[in-house]
Amino acid sequence: MKKTLIAALLCFALLSGQAFAFTFEKLEPSDVFSPEIIEQERVSEWAENEIELARQAGLITEHTSDYMTRSITRFQFAELIVNLAEKVTGKEIVPAADSTFTDCTETVVLKAYAAGIVSGIGDNRFAPDTTTNREQIAAMIYRAVAYINAQATKPLALEKADVSKFTDQAQVSSWALEGMGTLAANGIMAGTSATTLSPKNACTVEQSILLVYRLYQKAS
Repeated sequence: MKKTLIAALLCFALLSGQAFAFTFEKLEPSDVFSPEIIEQERVSEWAENEIELARQAGLITEHTSDYMTRSITRFQFAELIVNLAEKVTGKEIVPAADSTFTDCTETVVLKAYAAGIVSGIGDNRFAPDTTTNREQIAAMIYRAVAYINAQATKPLALEKADVSKFTDQAQVSSWALEGMGTLAANGIMAGTSATTLSPKNACTVEQSILLVYRLYQKAS
């Protein structure tokens, strides 16, 4: 679009015989984006080191490279976890059929489904743009561990644990109990305090990248 506009202006100048002087001003992000957008784009200071290590390891994917403080969507996390699983096992996952979901044909989602890492929400729907929370992500990571262990030559040795030491254990859904407990016990998913897991809290893009990176460290 920009190239077309510039070309049109140059043609106009040549046809009219008039000379035009074009000046270009360098704009800073603050000149274009609102403070809220800039803040969402920026990595939180506490996460900078691990995010950079994750980037160097090739764990940050196309759709998780910006808006770090926004809540992550189901599609974005599927992309993260499939990338990790394929990297760790050295094997590409064969995706499920395009007809698996009526609302999503993204290859990474179909791969995650084929590997047993994700499931639909009912009525053959995946809801790719729906944000996800800590217990849902814990369950997906835990299923990814099972997939990796079935495929890799060197299985991940994680100590299984429950959530009995956390005061908000009653808030954890039954299907997420073992996953959250195991990830917490192995230093992959820390509690939101020494005694709470906050299973229903949203999980941001940067937090999700750190979870994947910590699992990657265990696999390495």
